[in-house]
Amino acid sequence: MPISDPHEYAIDRISRDAGERIFTRTGIGDPYRTGIPYPMFLALMCAYPDVLAPDTQQLAARFGFVARAADPESDDADVRAGLPLGMHLTTDPITGVPFVVTSCALCHSERLHWRGGEATVVGLGNKRIRVHAYDAAFADVTKRAGFSVEHLGRLAADEAAAHHVAWPEQYRDAIAAATLDALRTRAADRRELHARTAAANPPGRVAVIESFAFVLHAEMAPDVGWAKIPDVIGFAERTTLSWDGSQQGSLDLLAVEADVANGVRVAWLEQHPFQGASLGAFLRQPAARPRFPAPIDRALADRGRVLFADSCAHCHGTYAPDGHVQSYDEQIVPLEDLGVDPARMMAATASFERAANDPALTRGYTKFQRSTGYVPPVLTNVWARAPYGHAGQWPSLAFLATPPAERPTRFAIDPAGLYDLTTVGVPLVTTGGYVHDGTRPGFSVAGHPFLADLGPDARAVIEYLKTL
Repeated sequence: MPISDPHEYAIDRISRDAGERIFTRTGIGDPYRTGIPYPMFLALMCAYPDVLAPDTQQLAARFGFVARAADPESDDADVRAGLPLGMHLTTDPITGVPFVVTSCALCHSERLHWRGGEATVVGLGNKRIRVHAYDAAFADVTKRAGFSVEHLGRLAADEAAAHHVAWPEQYRDAIAAATLDALRTRAADRRELHARTAAANPPGRVAVIESFAFVLHAEMAPDVGWAKIPDVIGFAERTTLSWDGSQQGSLDLLAVEADVANGVRVAWLEQHPFQGASLGAFLRQPAARPRFPAPIDRALADRGRVLFADSCAHCHGTYAPDGHVQSYDEQIVPLEDLGVDPARMMAATASFERAANDPALTRGYTKFQRSTGYVPPVLTNVWARAPYGHAGQWPSLAFLATPPAERPTRFAIDPAGLYDLTTVGVPLVTTGGYVHDGTRPGFSVAGHPFLADLGPDARAVIEYLKTL
């Protein structure tokens, strides 16, 4: 397959600005492998509105993306199209056709709502997104009636004309055929992944090890290792980027590694060596975050700061008054000390470890070593990052401050609801919402008793955490 190399991916100088464009807009690239021609994207939505959606606003709502309203007068093609944040139109220089690609912001951005305000936070893990369901939807349409070049090609031509985008007649049939073939191949390759992720499909989580396992042709563990999509704010302080500290290598390379699971070719990354470094430059200096949007009891927070220093800082680090990290040494806390759910850690099988260290696949750029525990996260802006825990198993800081034996194992949350500034977390609901079942493998609410061990003083620590 040839490589399409749109001009916007030509980075001649490593810079934070280039990294910000990659993170929030363009993505890593390789559109023939990671994107879909925009006219075909529109045709699929038109043909299968029950599987995808009839328009981009409903697409965002169905799969938990951060929606953007279409503005026909905008100079930005992404905004004119009303694409969700994290989706981008890049022009293929070979055919002139725009391709829909995705950036980091699709999963790592969130729109927070609280009583009296809201903020879109780039870099915050999206707690609503159902990325596996979105991927599976494209597999689903390959089995539907009308999945043919004749039908979808005709719709693509109509949609291209209606949206005033390029769809050259000399390339139409070839592009349509290649798109459908790629979707069929992707669906067949990911059949096991789709089957394993369909049953639970929790919002804001990803089966990251399983997503790499099928690329590596590695054996998967019995239980899916669901992991919350993380906030990227601690990047500058980390030596690894995984919840369990298993992946080793340059952070700039680790930052682009997720794109390999999405289809980016290693050859593309080798031809664009400044992308990872620029992305890393942005992640080391992320955009400013909103402060806790409610009154803080400063006397209580001051007491909490002292308690935090005595009881929490040895794992989570120390912080300046504005939340910036003063000291943090990444460590893996053994599972037996944490007592949390082991499924994410155990998702990496011996077969996975062997494949992940195969020089033919990794070129020796990264190393993988199965872990024995989890890495305590950096806590800057922690108030906004619920649900908490590596699997999003704790809906709020108040829940985490409850002794493990007293935590409910089954509860419903509304990830899109008003953020609860009292419990500091996502709101619990009595009807609707996503039902978290802590009795299922991967979702246990047990462990991390340390905040609860402080008893009534836990309230002071939580008040302090609001200040970070």
